[in-house]
Amino acid sequence: MKFRAVSQDTKMNYMLWSIKNEIRKENKYLASLPFDPSPIIGVVKYHLDQWDPIQLLEDGSQDDEYDGEARSVTIYIIKHMEEISVAGLGQEIQRIFRRSFLDEFQSDEDTFEIAIGILRDLTNGNEDVSSE
Repeated sequence: MKFRAVSQDTKMNYMLWSIKNEIRKENKYLASLPFDPSPIIGVVKYHLDQWDPIQLLEDGSQDDEYDGEARSVTIYIIKHMEEISVAGLGQEIQRIFRRSFLDEFQSDEDTFEIAIGILRDLTNGNEDVSSE
């Protein structure tokens, strides 16, 4: 069996295409909801930015660094709204960050604290925390 060599450019283009495709699917799902998910996204984004596990924000990066992760976590929350748990949300946050940041993200017990904060703010109606 012959294997075709793939250039680094081809690998990078495929990776970028995959990311764009995933973002397109997530945005389509969020747009199809019968309610505005923006308040949930805001709460999730606030907590992820405060946590900043990869220290991207303290290094002067753009404020949108965790937008994709916030969108993915929000979709998980919406899909599991009836039976969501701190443990399940914490594990999903770990999975999302491992997928996004590979070796830069070390499995972190803080994900469960972040899950607690997100769920606390959502269940207490603290959607305005995202505007602080």
